[in-house]
Amino acid sequence: MDRMRDLPGARLSVGAFVLTVLLGVGGASASALWQQSATAAMTVTASGTWPAAGFSSFTCTNDSPQKVATLTAAGSKVPTTLTYSALQANGTYGPSYTESVTLGSTSTINLTITSQIVLANRTTTPLTIRVTATYADQSQSTATAKVSLEQGNNSDKVTCLSTAF
Repeated sequence: MDRMRDLPGARLSVGAFVLTVLLGVGGASASALWQQSATAAMTVTASGTWPAAGFSSFTCTNDSPQKVATLTAAGSKVPTTLTYSALQANGTYGPSYTESVTLGSTSTINLTITSQIVLANRTTTPLTIRVTATYADQSQSTATAKVSLEQGNNSDKVTCLSTAF
């Protein structure tokens, strides 16, 4: 308080403030200035749509001689692109492929022993394949499938093992 008394005009300022409050002139604004309180209001509105919910189903099926594995991804939206890549020995996914892809609300990928992804990963069995759908709003859905590659005896089988999404 001693410091405040030493300021030039401090007594006059405090006196004017007290007089203003006692007379009721500007009491609300003077009180607000004295308390230095503040409030804020925020309004949140929803617009647009949420990102894609993802795949509603993801399956891997084989034809009768097990030479074609068909990965099928179904969802509520049609993707703009559908790519797939193979899990490498170092734990990362390799290059993306778009060969033999059919887009729609139910999109498919057909894999054979001569597919680019299989040729690039012939020695990896089971082969884990990650499928990524990208939608117009840039949201993505992913799923994985494991397939077995059998190349001996000219069998050329690509057999579905499991899926996850």
